[in-house]
Amino acid sequence: MSNKIFSLLIFLTIFSCKNNSTENIQGIADYAITNLTLIDGSGADAAPNATISIKDEKISRITRDPVGINADSIIDGTGKYVIPGLFDNHFHLSDDIPRQFKHLIHFGVTNVFIPAGRYMTYPVVRKYDSLIRTNTISGPTLRWSSPFITVPGGHPRGNGGIEGENIHRITSTAEIPKIVEDAKANGAIALKVMIEDGPRPPFIERIKPELIKRLRQEANRHNLMLVTHISDRIELEMSVEHKADAIMHYVNPSLDWESDLELVQKIKDQNIYWVTTAMLGKAYTTYPLNPELLESEHWAVFDKEKEILKKEAGQHKEIALGIVKNYYNLTLEQWKDHKMPSHADFRKLDSLGITIVVGTDKGSPNLYNASGLGVHEEMQIYQDGDMDPLNIIKCATLNAAKMLKMDKDYGTIEEGKYANMVLLDKNPLENISNTLTINTVFKYGEIQNRITNANNGNRYTGH
Repeated sequence: MSNKIFSLLIFLTIFSCKNNSTENIQGIADYAITNLTLIDGSGADAAPNATISIKDEKISRITRDPVGINADSIIDGTGKYVIPGLFDNHFHLSDDIPRQFKHLIHFGVTNVFIPAGRYMTYPVVRKYDSLIRTNTISGPTLRWSSPFITVPGGHPRGNGGIEGENIHRITSTAEIPKIVEDAKANGAIALKVMIEDGPRPPFIERIKPELIKRLRQEANRHNLMLVTHISDRIELEMSVEHKADAIMHYVNPSLDWESDLELVQKIKDQNIYWVTTAMLGKAYTTYPLNPELLESEHWAVFDKEKEILKKEAGQHKEIALGIVKNYYNLTLEQWKDHKMPSHADFRKLDSLGITIVVGTDKGSPNLYNASGLGVHEEMQIYQDGDMDPLNIIKCATLNAAKMLKMDKDYGTIEEGKYANMVLLDKNPLENISNTLTINTVFKYGEIQNRITNANNGNRYTGH
């Protein structure tokens, strides 16, 4: 308890004092923070002058009347804003997993979903899950899927795939029951099915409908989600037809709001979660064409990544110019004034009742998509499309928790839920970029150590 409060005093430079009241029926809290502006993640309006009491990892009480608060210590949070711990629901592991986890916590990301990946095998993800659960290392709460389920020659190609470990290339329905049984036995909550026929030439035949149908049946039998990877409208329709629980990536070209409304209604009726991964576009175009963005204060904790990116700047710029010309059919001058239609689509989908979820697809070879920071940049992309900040925060908290069936304990700041919270110095409802004015990160009620910069590079002050 003393370490919690001592750390909080350092981060907030505020006072604490002993409170001997016995009026709180929830029992004596470990500590209470008063005078906060509470943004609870549900989409409800902000609540000023809130007091949050923490006891045994959970939020024991929320009130706007601090009189009679019964806590070992009371801390004045005047001028601070609090939001739930953030989620990244499309996060891939890299070759330096502890470093990734430190960055996630630094940026207030307390939960991630790992939908397969080059470095995701069951032994690896279970090892790190155990290390985090036992507080051996610092990191977010983890959930994961099966390895990639694709077809021979299918995406991902040439990505270090090892059959049966981080990828399953299937040709018949007979292979599916064992794959699903292994997923369930190894703690996966979903099957990751690659419907993608590319993403670039040479294109292949997409996974056959009978294989998706059997995967859906086996997922139902083992109480697992079916998560589909798509890139175009055909694959979106296939996902809806086979009742996917969540869709990864947006479509190109964007939806046609005259002809696609029936399809959008089906997505809503089936309560399919849509994980946008809009950061991919920024990572592959905006950053390489605007290298000065790396000088942002938030990139200071990515010294190794910046060094690599600066060495590779020329080739990243060449790729970006090719995407602008061949993918978007624009000149560089046109691109400078171009506003991605998908950004406004996210707001439109949200307004129509589609559950939009923040996910960055961090883990690709492109280092511009930075662990933790990318979540905030994805939220900024939503704001570029004029989505309301309250809804944006909901996409990164409650919506994400619901997708993972974790909303009983996570995703909002409510009594009885785990005290995963991010304390901010500025109001994110005025500008969503203020989610980066992080003062303190809480996970299970404990202060999380963040990364500091020393003369010899980054120094992490946690485990």
